[in-house]
Amino acid sequence: MAGECGDRRADTGPALPPARSGDRLVLDRPRLARSQFVFTQVKGREAIFWQTQRTARAANPGGRIPRRQTLAGAITITVDTRERYPYRFAQQAAETVRETVPAGDYAVRASNGSVLAAVERKSLDNLAATLSDGTLAFQMQRLSELPLAAVVVEARYSALFKLEHVNGNWLADQLARLGVRYPEVHLVFADSRRFAEDWTYRFLTTALADTIDPSTND
Repeated sequence: MAGECGDRRADTGPALPPARSGDRLVLDRPRLARSQFVFTQVKGREAIFWQTQRTARAANPGGRIPRRQTLAGAITITVDTRERYPYRFAQQAAETVRETVPAGDYAVRASNGSVLAAVERKSLDNLAATLSDGTLAFQMQRLSELPLAAVVVEARYSALFKLEHVNGNWLADQLARLGVRYPEVHLVFADSRRFAEDWTYRFLTTALADTIDPSTND
């Protein structure tokens, strides 16, 4: 971590004094604002380092400190025609259109119509059923062929072990195997339908924003 401290001293843009706001540290910085705190341990003791954008790039070539992405207007989310109880994204003010999606239940498309990202929605019961009959393996294989994809579950991971008539340990093992087989597909337990809908919107919006203006991540 010595290099990080050295970079901080060499920074020609002075940082304004930080101010405490509860448990959150707020820093008002006039330049090189895309920096971060690094929480780590040094010889068994907790340590916090201030890491500038320059240091982060030097320590991890090719790595990026992301900034928030924004879109000019409401996005259009494609909802698969086979989705029986679809998200409406009313809280997010997103527009939806019903069309056949090659993989997943929700997707965003590029200007040429190709799918940029897709999300497969699973209730807890449907997750258990598709794990048991092998359908989820097929679905994840299709999702892995897309640029970005995820499976979002409307429950907690611990709920797998509370299901009746099915062994929770077996379900967890099958899920782990699929995660290893298809690492390109994100698997998210979002606690509830409400939060699964919110996560789906954020995932698809971010995927679309990154595609429209990838330079904002540089």
